[in-house]
Amino acid sequence: MMDRYAWYLAALVSLGLLVFFAPAPAPIAAEAAPMQSVAAAPTCAPDDLTLACPPQLSAAQLDAILSSYGSPATGTGAAWIAQAQRTGINSEIAVAFFVHESTAGTAQGWAGWKDDGSSTHNVGNVVCTPGWQCYGRFRDYPTWESGIADWYQLIAVEYVEGRGHKTVDDVIPVYAPSSENDVQGYIDAVRRLVSQWRQF
Repeated sequence: MMDRYAWYLAALVSLGLLVFFAPAPAPIAAEAAPMQSVAAAPTCAPDDLTLACPPQLSAAQLDAILSSYGSPATGTGAAWIAQAQRTGINSEIAVAFFVHESTAGTAQGWAGWKDDGSSTHNVGNVVCTPGWQCYGRFRDYPTWESGIADWYQLIAVEYVEGRGHKTVDDVIPVYAPSSENDVQGYIDAVRRLVSQWRQF
């Protein structure tokens, strides 16, 4: 009887030791968090003249456009993109204004040319107002970058915020009134340029 009890006790002890020294189960690996998809940048139709359309072209592409005109502002592509991101105004539209106003700063009759051969760096022929350094009727900027920044600021503050304008069709009748310009011709020119560039 004792032998059987001793054997039974030894078996329990042995089993307990086995359980005690058994390796702990490997931890269950946590499920990997699902990867979040990166949304593509919103695109706009080639002829969409909504001011808030995100930039559709890169800085290098904008520089290529300026270079094709022989523009003295070639190399400012990054500045156009930076100001578009800052103000929410589309960069292709901005460059189209520059091209229409002065053939990207190359037109011989451009009001931005000074007598000494330098320019006002005024990309949109922005009219002089009190508090600005001016040359003739128009604002005079020290660099292309400052001229670009002020054009974007003007459109963002005076037209988008001040008047609630959302498209080029809204802006141009005020920006380039019919008393001095062919309003529809201006709108059509900007649309043609923007549409052409976006289909590069």
